[in-house]
Amino acid sequence: MSNPISRTAYYTLGVRAWDASRSKPVCGDSFAKDFMNEEAQNVWREFKDQLMPNASNASRHAIIDTYLHDALSVASDSQVVIIGAGFDTRAFRIKGGVWIEVDEPAIITYKESKLAASKAYNKLIRIPIHFATESLPDKLTPFAKPATTHIIIEGVLMYLTHEQRRHLIKDLQNLFPKHIVYCDLMRQSFFEKYGGPIHEKITALGARFTDMTEHPENLFLDNGYRMLSCVSIPLYAARNAKIGIPSFIIRYFLKTLRDGYQICRFEL
Repeated sequence: MSNPISRTAYYTLGVRAWDASRSKPVCGDSFAKDFMNEEAQNVWREFKDQLMPNASNASRHAIIDTYLHDALSVASDSQVVIIGAGFDTRAFRIKGGVWIEVDEPAIITYKESKLAASKAYNKLIRIPIHFATESLPDKLTPFAKPATTHIIIEGVLMYLTHEQRRHLIKDLQNLFPKHIVYCDLMRQSFFEKYGGPIHEKITALGARFTDMTEHPENLFLDNGYRMLSCVSIPLYAARNAKIGIPSFIIRYFLKTLRDGYQICRFEL
Protein backbone atom coordinates (compact mmCIF):
# COMPACT_ATOMS: atom_id res chain seq x y z
CA MET A 1 0.00 0.00 0.00
CA SER A 2 1.54 3.32 -1.04
CA ASN A 3 -0.85 5.38 1.10
CA PRO A 4 0.42 5.27 4.72
CA ILE A 5 -3.08 5.55 6.19
CA SER A 6 -4.19 2.68 3.96
CA ARG A 7 -1.38 0.57 5.44
CA THR A 8 -3.05 0.92 8.84
CA ALA A 9 -5.93 -1.07 7.31
CA TYR A 10 -3.61 -4.07 7.51
CA TYR A 11 -3.32 -3.50 11.24
CA THR A 12 -7.09 -3.42 11.81
CA LEU A 13 -7.38 -6.43 9.53
CA GLY A 14 -4.83 -8.30 11.64
CA VAL A 15 -6.80 -7.39 14.77
CA ARG A 16 -10.00 -8.89 13.40
CA ALA A 17 -8.24 -12.02 12.15
CA TRP A 18 -6.68 -12.44 15.62
CA ASP A 19 -10.00 -11.80 17.32
CA ALA A 20 -11.80 -14.35 15.13
CA SER A 21 -9.23 -17.01 16.08
CA ARG A 22 -9.87 -16.60 19.82
CA SER A 23 -12.13 -19.01 21.69
CA LYS A 24 -14.54 -16.18 22.49
CA PRO A 25 -14.21 -13.55 19.77
CA VAL A 26 -15.58 -10.06 20.32
CA CYS A 27 -16.26 -9.29 16.68
CA GLY A 28 -15.96 -12.68 15.03
CA ASP A 29 -15.02 -11.54 11.52
CA SER A 30 -14.37 -14.96 10.00
CA PHE A 31 -13.58 -13.40 6.61
CA ALA A 32 -10.61 -11.36 7.84
CA LYS A 33 -8.13 -14.23 7.48
CA ASP A 34 -8.82 -14.35 3.73
CA PHE A 35 -7.01 -11.02 3.26
CA MET A 36 -3.95 -11.76 5.41
CA ASN A 37 -1.21 -11.67 2.79
CA GLU A 38 2.52 -11.33 3.52
CA GLU A 39 2.39 -7.54 3.89
CA ALA A 40 -0.53 -7.80 6.28
CA GLN A 41 1.30 -10.45 8.32
CA ASN A 42 4.37 -8.21 8.52
CA VAL A 43 2.31 -5.26 9.74
CA TRP A 44 0.42 -7.38 12.26
CA ARG A 45 3.67 -8.79 13.64
CA GLU A 46 4.56 -5.27 14.84
CA PHE A 47 1.24 -4.82 16.65
CA LYS A 48 0.28 -8.24 17.97
CA ASP A 49 1.69 -7.62 21.46
CA GLN A 50 -0.55 -4.57 22.04
CA LEU A 51 -3.37 -6.35 23.88
CA MET A 52 -5.43 -3.38 25.06
CA PRO A 53 -5.36 -1.43 21.75
CA ASN A 54 -6.04 -4.62 19.81
CA ALA A 55 -8.98 -5.61 22.00
CA SER A 56 -10.30 -2.06 21.80
CA ASN A 57 -9.98 -2.11 18.02
CA ALA A 58 -11.99 -5.33 17.78
CA SER A 59 -14.49 -3.89 20.25
CA ARG A 60 -15.11 -0.71 18.31
CA HIS A 61 -15.88 -2.83 15.26
CA ALA A 62 -18.26 -5.01 17.27
CA ILE A 63 -20.09 -2.01 18.73
CA ILE A 64 -20.79 -0.63 15.26
CA ASP A 65 -21.82 -4.13 14.11
CA THR A 66 -24.48 -4.20 16.83
CA TYR A 67 -25.80 -0.76 15.94
CA LEU A 68 -26.07 -1.66 12.26
CA HIS A 69 -27.66 -5.03 12.96
CA ASP A 70 -30.36 -3.28 15.00
CA ALA A 71 -30.92 -0.56 12.40
CA LEU A 72 -31.12 -2.97 9.46
CA SER A 73 -33.45 -5.31 11.31
CA VAL A 74 -35.94 -2.44 11.29
CA ALA A 75 -35.25 -1.08 7.78
CA SER A 76 -33.50 -3.79 5.78
CA ASP A 77 -33.34 -1.75 2.57
CA SER A 78 -31.35 1.09 4.14
CA GLN A 79 -28.19 2.34 2.46
CA VAL A 80 -24.88 1.98 4.34
CA VAL A 81 -21.84 3.98 3.24
CA ILE A 82 -18.40 3.14 4.65
CA ILE A 83 -15.79 5.89 4.25
CA GLY A 84 -12.28 4.44 4.23
CA ALA A 85 -13.70 0.92 4.29
CA GLY A 86 -10.39 -0.90 4.46
CA PHE A 87 -11.02 -4.64 4.77
CA ASP A 88 -14.52 -4.25 6.19
CA THR A 89 -16.68 -7.36 5.60
CA ARG A 90 -19.96 -6.27 7.17
CA ALA A 91 -21.86 -6.67 3.90
CA PHE A 92 -21.05 -10.38 4.16
CA ARG A 93 -21.86 -10.70 7.87
CA ILE A 94 -24.87 -8.48 8.63
CA LYS A 95 -28.29 -9.21 7.17
CA GLY A 96 -29.85 -6.42 5.14
CA GLY A 97 -28.67 -3.15 3.69
CA VAL A 98 -27.37 -1.80 0.41
CA TRP A 99 -23.66 -1.37 1.09
CA ILE A 100 -21.23 1.09 -0.47
CA GLU A 101 -17.54 0.79 0.35
CA VAL A 102 -15.23 3.69 -0.51
CA ASP A 103 -11.45 3.44 -0.33
CA GLU A 104 -8.17 3.69 -2.20
CA PRO A 105 -7.97 1.71 -5.49
CA ALA A 106 -5.26 -0.63 -4.18
CA ILE A 107 -7.47 -1.78 -1.30
CA ILE A 108 -10.59 -2.10 -3.45
CA THR A 109 -8.75 -4.11 -6.12
CA TYR A 110 -7.16 -6.46 -3.60
CA LYS A 111 -10.43 -6.98 -1.73
CA GLU A 112 -12.24 -7.79 -4.93
CA SER A 113 -9.61 -10.39 -5.86
CA LYS A 114 -10.04 -12.19 -2.53
CA LEU A 115 -13.73 -11.69 -1.75
CA ALA A 116 -15.76 -10.41 -4.67
CA ALA A 117 -18.65 -8.04 -4.03
CA SER A 118 -20.88 -10.37 -6.02
CA LYS A 119 -20.50 -12.99 -3.28
CA ALA A 120 -21.93 -10.77 -0.55
CA TYR A 121 -25.27 -11.70 0.99
CA ASN A 122 -26.42 -8.12 0.41
CA LYS A 123 -25.99 -5.72 -2.47
CA LEU A 124 -22.45 -4.37 -2.29
CA ILE A 125 -20.85 -1.65 -4.39
CA ARG A 126 -17.15 -0.89 -4.08
CA ILE A 127 -15.93 2.52 -5.17
CA PRO A 128 -12.22 3.25 -5.65
CA ILE A 129 -11.04 6.78 -4.90
CA HIS A 130 -7.72 8.54 -4.57
CA PHE A 131 -8.67 10.59 -1.52
CA ALA A 132 -5.85 13.08 -2.08
CA THR A 133 -6.77 13.95 -5.65
CA GLU A 134 -10.37 12.88 -6.34
CA SER A 135 -13.69 14.25 -5.13
CA LEU A 136 -15.83 12.23 -2.73
CA PRO A 137 -19.05 13.98 -3.91
CA ASP A 138 -18.22 13.06 -7.51
CA LYS A 139 -17.93 9.42 -6.49
CA LEU A 140 -21.03 9.33 -4.27
CA THR A 141 -23.47 11.63 -6.09
CA PRO A 142 -25.09 8.67 -7.93
CA PHE A 143 -26.05 7.28 -4.51
CA ALA A 144 -27.39 10.50 -2.98
CA LYS A 145 -30.91 9.96 -1.70
CA PRO A 146 -33.42 11.59 0.67
CA ALA A 147 -34.00 8.47 2.78
CA THR A 148 -31.86 7.89 5.86
CA THR A 149 -28.36 6.67 5.04
CA HIS A 150 -26.08 5.05 7.62
CA ILE A 151 -22.51 6.33 7.33
CA ILE A 152 -19.55 4.59 8.99
CA ILE A 153 -16.37 6.58 9.61
CA GLU A 154 -14.27 4.12 11.58
CA GLY A 155 -10.57 4.59 12.31
CA VAL A 156 -10.41 7.61 10.00
CA LEU A 157 -11.03 10.93 11.74
CA MET A 158 -7.90 10.88 13.91
CA TYR A 159 -5.75 10.95 10.77
CA LEU A 160 -7.47 14.04 9.33
CA THR A 161 -6.84 17.70 10.04
CA HIS A 162 -9.63 19.91 11.42
CA GLU A 163 -10.15 21.32 7.93
CA GLN A 164 -10.34 17.89 6.32
CA ARG A 165 -12.86 16.72 8.92
CA ARG A 166 -15.11 19.72 8.36
CA HIS A 167 -14.85 19.29 4.61
CA LEU A 168 -15.82 15.62 4.89
CA ILE A 169 -18.83 16.44 7.08
CA LYS A 170 -20.06 19.13 4.68
CA ASP A 171 -19.74 16.74 1.73
CA LEU A 172 -21.79 14.11 3.54
CA GLN A 173 -24.45 16.63 4.51
CA ASN A 174 -24.82 17.80 0.92
CA LEU A 175 -25.01 14.25 -0.39
CA PHE A 176 -27.25 12.72 2.26
CA PRO A 177 -29.63 15.24 3.88
CA LYS A 178 -30.84 12.54 6.27
CA HIS A 179 -28.14 10.36 7.75
CA ILE A 180 -26.71 8.80 10.88
CA VAL A 181 -22.95 8.77 11.40
CA TYR A 182 -21.21 5.99 13.35
CA CYS A 183 -17.66 6.93 14.27
CA ASP A 184 -14.92 6.46 16.84
CA LEU A 185 -13.82 9.61 18.71
CA MET A 186 -10.65 9.91 20.76
CA ARG A 187 -10.04 12.67 23.30
CA GLN A 188 -6.65 14.37 23.52
CA SER A 189 -6.30 13.43 27.21
CA PHE A 190 -6.81 9.75 26.35
CA PHE A 191 -4.28 9.95 23.54
CA GLU A 192 -1.68 11.60 25.76
CA LYS A 193 -2.11 9.13 28.62
CA TYR A 194 -2.71 5.84 26.80
CA GLY A 195 -2.04 6.29 23.08
CA GLY A 196 1.74 6.65 22.98
CA PRO A 197 2.87 3.04 22.37
CA ILE A 198 0.33 2.26 19.65
CA HIS A 199 0.82 5.64 17.98
CA GLU A 200 4.56 5.02 17.82
CA LYS A 201 3.89 1.88 15.82
CA ILE A 202 1.38 3.66 13.58
CA THR A 203 3.94 6.40 12.97
CA ALA A 204 6.39 3.72 11.86
CA LEU A 205 3.91 2.86 9.09
CA GLY A 206 4.09 6.46 7.90
CA ALA A 207 0.76 7.64 9.34
CA ARG A 208 0.04 9.77 12.39
CA PHE A 209 -2.84 11.10 14.48
CA THR A 210 -3.35 14.83 13.95
CA ASP A 211 -5.23 17.78 15.43
CA MET A 212 -6.29 15.93 18.57
CA THR A 213 -8.86 17.78 20.70
CA GLU A 214 -10.50 17.21 24.06
CA HIS A 215 -14.00 17.54 22.58
CA PRO A 216 -13.99 15.76 19.20
CA GLU A 217 -17.79 15.49 19.37
CA ASN A 218 -18.01 19.21 18.64
CA LEU A 219 -17.18 18.45 15.02
CA PHE A 220 -20.73 17.14 14.78
CA LEU A 221 -22.55 19.12 17.45
CA ASP A 222 -21.38 22.43 15.94
CA ASN A 223 -22.50 21.39 12.47
CA GLY A 224 -26.16 20.54 12.92
CA TYR A 225 -26.04 17.05 14.40
CA ARG A 226 -27.53 15.69 17.59
CA MET A 227 -25.87 12.93 19.55
CA LEU A 228 -27.87 9.72 19.74
CA SER A 229 -25.50 7.67 21.91
CA CYS A 230 -21.90 7.01 22.90
CA VAL A 231 -20.35 3.74 24.06
CA SER A 232 -16.99 3.46 25.83
CA ILE A 233 -14.69 1.28 23.76
CA PRO A 234 -12.29 0.40 26.63
CA LEU A 235 -15.20 -0.45 28.94
CA TYR A 236 -16.75 -2.66 26.27
CA ALA A 237 -13.36 -4.32 25.74
CA ALA A 238 -12.95 -4.93 29.48
CA ARG A 239 -16.35 -6.60 29.62
CA ASN A 240 -15.95 -8.70 26.50
CA ALA A 241 -12.31 -9.12 25.52
CA LYS A 242 -10.34 -9.86 28.72
CA ILE A 243 -7.86 -6.99 28.62
CA GLY A 244 -6.58 -7.58 32.14
CA ILE A 245 -8.44 -4.74 33.83
CA PRO A 246 -11.78 -5.41 35.57
CA SER A 247 -14.58 -3.43 33.98
CA PHE A 248 -15.64 -1.90 37.31
CA ILE A 249 -12.16 -0.34 37.67
CA ILE A 250 -12.52 1.39 34.32
CA ARG A 251 -16.11 2.37 34.97
CA TYR A 252 -15.62 3.95 38.40
CA PHE A 253 -11.93 4.85 38.76
CA LEU A 254 -10.40 5.45 35.31
CA LYS A 255 -12.55 8.17 33.81
CA THR A 256 -9.99 9.26 31.23
CA LEU A 257 -9.76 5.69 29.96
CA ARG A 258 -13.52 5.12 30.15
CA ASP A 259 -14.61 8.28 28.35
CA GLY A 260 -11.55 8.97 26.24
CA TYR A 261 -12.29 6.64 23.35
CA GLN A 262 -15.88 6.06 22.27
CA ILE A 263 -18.14 4.94 19.48
CA CYS A 264 -20.69 7.69 18.94
CA ARG A 265 -23.78 8.01 16.78
CA PHE A 266 -24.87 11.37 15.43
CA GLU A 267 -28.02 12.15 13.49
CA LEU A 268 -28.26 15.02 11.05
